[in-house]
Amino acid sequence: MQEGIMETCRSKEPADQLICHIDSYLKDKDNQYAIALEGDWGSGKTRFIEEKLAEHLKDGEYELVRVSMFGIATADDLYERIVMALVHLSDKSMKTQSAAKMMGGALNGISRAFIKRTGLSLNLAVEIQSVACLMLRKKHFLVFDDVERRSEHGDDLALFGTMNDLIERLGMKVMLVSNAWGGSDGQPLRAFDRDVREKLIWKVYSFRPFPSALAKEILMGDCRPSEDLDMYGAILAGVKASGCVNARAMIRAHELIGRICSLEVVQDTGIAPQNRFNALRDAVHFALLTSMGSAPDMPKNDAPAELLSPKALEYERGVALYEQYSDFSVIGRAFDPSGEVTKDDLEQGFKAYIGKRYPSNCDTLEIREIAKEMRGAYALDDDDVDALAQHYFNLVSRGHYSVDCLHDVFDVYYLLSDLEWECPFSQDDFIEYCKKVIDADPDKAIEHLSGPVFYTDERRERRELAEVLKRYAQTELNKRMSTQLMISERAEELTGRELARRLNDAVKRDVKVLVNATPRVIVETFCREDASNQEALRMFFVHLNNVQIPGGAPSAALVEWILEIKNALKETNVETKTGAMRRCWFLRNLEELESRFGHSRQE
Repeated sequence: MQEGIMETCRSKEPADQLICHIDSYLKDKDNQYAIALEGDWGSGKTRFIEEKLAEHLKDGEYELVRVSMFGIATADDLYERIVMALVHLSDKSMKTQSAAKMMGGALNGISRAFIKRTGLSLNLAVEIQSVACLMLRKKHFLVFDDVERRSEHGDDLALFGTMNDLIERLGMKVMLVSNAWGGSDGQPLRAFDRDVREKLIWKVYSFRPFPSALAKEILMGDCRPSEDLDMYGAILAGVKASGCVNARAMIRAHELIGRICSLEVVQDTGIAPQNRFNALRDAVHFALLTSMGSAPDMPKNDAPAELLSPKALEYERGVALYEQYSDFSVIGRAFDPSGEVTKDDLEQGFKAYIGKRYPSNCDTLEIREIAKEMRGAYALDDDDVDALAQHYFNLVSRGHYSVDCLHDVFDVYYLLSDLEWECPFSQDDFIEYCKKVIDADPDKAIEHLSGPVFYTDERRERRELAEVLKRYAQTELNKRMSTQLMISERAEELTGRELARRLNDAVKRDVKVLVNATPRVIVETFCREDASNQEALRMFFVHLNNVQIPGGAPSAALVEWILEIKNALKETNVETKTGAMRRCWFLRNLEELESRFGHSRQE
């Protein structure tokens, strides 16, 4: 019979397993012993006792009487706590009331709170032990909580002797609850506790609730339902990522997580559900880490570690986590007692985080999912492939996906071609659809199409198509850079620093487009600016001397452009003495460029 009960217990979740074991203990009428429950600080032991266990026992044979041992030093202290716990029971039996009244004239050491609640007279003569023994009944299940928090200078022999007396003489059922009953690095086991464990306690149960169970009980009660987002799944994923098994930390984070779940951006169907899921998961992850006092910090890299060594990888993970946490800074601010985070702060913080960390739109995510399924096409039926193909053709022709999944687009396109699937558009159409995607971000497209995933592709036609699209992206980017440099000669609001930035951005892509920047605008901007802006513009031309020219020689147009800037600068004057000095330096820099570029052309 007992083995059957144990097997049933093992099939349940940890909290339900504990209740099952406690039930088994309470039903054992033949043996007199105590049991113990131990668990990490903050894991929710008291919460489990007062809510889940008390609710379970409410309609049964036993009534739970929780007694905190915090600060208790003597046996009389313990008996007084027992009496007060019995008095505070919401469902007092007539026998308990009668016992309290009968002993009311003989109480010794009962607190004023007890006297006030019971309305008893102050004719005190009988010890508190007698009162406790008279009030206790076999139906009471005594749970002594916070055992490790009893007074350090207390009489342990008397305290645990009292518990033993309650078990052996009165036949009471007793459970001791402790954070570190078995001892820990932070709180070593007292010598007497070892004796107690051997002589008083028969079985010690560990309290280690599943994080998912704690999350369901604490974090999910106020979640606003969503039609397209698995809110519960996101919360559980965040709890798992944080490794949190601390009920107190979850309770502290509960209010913030509830506010985040109620945000409009979380319900915004215009944002891909997967992106909102990921951001909500991260928000829960970061909220719990902060609540536990483990908010990510920038890790220290004291000594260089070997590339790909465990230490180096751990450092990189720490940096990545810190940077990700920093992108969601509103989470940390929400726990700062000196600050206040409004709903609008959370809305904007959540939107900004998604925009930076999960910018992919719905079409991008769907194409990636199609590519993932199509790579296993050998295990699919024709009807399954046809459904995926039709959805793929629709997504490609719309051209709303991100350039960073172009390789997935190629993969599916050529796989369907290998399967001789009928395509509703030609290859030229396919290229035009890809160009539409590149138009949205040619800079990123060049970077992606230049990556090893295309150059190492085993199929020549895919490498060639990638090269065609890369050249198109370069051409489009050059056009945009040229347009950006075609600055009106009346653009007086343009600073030297901003002009230098535009010129520098152009050089990174193609030095030839510099000629679109009007020499007269460059010189006039230099002459009217303050010292820092003049230097920012001059230093661009200093660095231009070190730029590698494609093919080794600059174009005639670029050499002419440098000469025009030099001549225009010679025709101007700068009123300040330091400005005149910088003008001379600038002329010298331009002459060096003219000499280098002209010499390169002659070679």
